[in-house]
Amino acid sequence: ASAIGRACARSGITCCCNGCRGTCKEQRSTALMGIPGVIYAAQNYLYFLGGSNLSVTMYQVAKQTAIPATAVISVVCLGKHVDAGRWIALLVLTAGVAIVTLHGDTVVSGNLTVGLSCVLVASVCSAFASVFTEAMIKSERCTIWERNLQLSVFGTLSGCICLGTNGMACFEPDVFFSGYGWQVWALVFIQSLGGLLTATVLKYADSVMKCVAKATAVVAAATLSRVVFSEGPSLDTMQFQVGTIAVVFGATAYSLGFNKLRSRFCLKSEEQDARQNAGAIKVSAEVIGTSLDHGEDTTEMTVLVEDCDKEGGSLERDEHATEMSLSVTASTQV
Repeated sequence: ASAIGRACARSGITCCCNGCRGTCKEQRSTALMGIPGVIYAAQNYLYFLGGSNLSVTMYQVAKQTAIPATAVISVVCLGKHVDAGRWIALLVLTAGVAIVTLHGDTVVSGNLTVGLSCVLVASVCSAFASVFTEAMIKSERCTIWERNLQLSVFGTLSGCICLGTNGMACFEPDVFFSGYGWQVWALVFIQSLGGLLTATVLKYADSVMKCVAKATAVVAAATLSRVVFSEGPSLDTMQFQVGTIAVVFGATAYSLGFNKLRSRFCLKSEEQDARQNAGAIKVSAEVIGTSLDHGEDTTEMTVLVEDCDKEGGSLERDEHATEMSLSVTASTQV
């Protein structure tokens, strides 16, 4: 048996088997990227169906459940540790985004149960797909570019299947590319860059941090929409300001952690106290130096006070003047 093994090794059969195993692993890894690709396609359809049955406000508020859902799935599937402070920060962040995106309209345009169910299921699908993609990207078998290409291929296939349900006429060039101008192609290019940045965040951070970044992007988009296009929420309203403060606080607290955030504030307060103490010591030193420079004048003032108290005939004032003279004399000697 050993002779046969050595013969096979000399003939290169072992290398071929190892190469086949490696190829099978790569094919399996590539096939696994089809899971988030299909889930993302289903998520987009569910979001569209939920948005068509809900008002804008209810849709935006329900959609923010993806932030805590991502954290829960990261803890369950990847074993991440999220302390109590970061959970509070995520809840504050979710509430802040919901407040910013409120529009005041609560009239349901369709079936409330169907709309909420679709949005909640889509949020869970988005969270699971994000965590799964993170695990695949952080594996050392493929680079970020390869994972993005694999995900785009499966996403395109899933989208074509969904589009094919409306008939093959949708694939005709005049129909498929109808309305495509330079603005649309620019948007496609920007979205592609956003996908690369998202993959980079998943590679070097995690899915929850991606949700935190998206939450801050919502506030930035609302601000730019008002400044550039005069649309969106008013920046001077209490609702927008409270929501923005909540988002900034939640993002900062989750990124740094409550312990580090508290320690930084404590260090700043200690530095301020130290600077105040140093300033007080400096002022005291200047006063002492001035009294030393004018020691004779201080002594003369003390003698005058003593004479005035004696002429008044008050024993209490005499004792008080004596105490003042002793203190001033002691400070002069120092």
